[in-house]
Amino acid sequence: MSRELAQRLVDQRPFIESLIRREASGLLRFEAAEDLVQGVMLRALGSGSAFHDHGEPAFLGWLTTLARRHVADRNDHWKALRRGSGRVMRLTASGTTDPWNELSPGTQTGPATFASRREQLVLITRALDLLPPRDRDLVRWMSEGLTLAQRSERLG
Repeated sequence: MSRELAQRLVDQRPFIESLIRREASGLLRFEAAEDLVQGVMLRALGSGSAFHDHGEPAFLGWLTTLARRHVADRNDHWKALRRGSGRVMRLTASGTTDPWNELSPGTQTGPATFASRREQLVLITRALDLLPPRDRDLVRWMSEGLTLAQRSERLG
């Protein structure tokens, strides 16, 4: 079944690509459509034993469900990374996590500043995703204002 499934996935690649473009428009800022398509195909091959062929409409429905789950999982992944990245951005922009530092007139948000900060947030989120879990924790703890002793204690 896996060889037959692999061939059907290759045949339905344009369908998967159009589904990703339609379902994952916001996610495409963080991940390439090609990566998402490959993720759906990998997920399909991994759960191929659960699929029973009941014709083309059933197959396309199964693929659609897998693609939506994959997109939802990737969205959850990026949302989890973004939760703490705002503090990291403030830390890198100002050198401090003091919220009063953000009140100076030079830090007021205009359209260009807003766009720039949004781009920075995307880049920081991507960078955090590339870090190993231990390093990601260290960056997060530093942005939360933990002292060196507290960070050392958490590392053990």
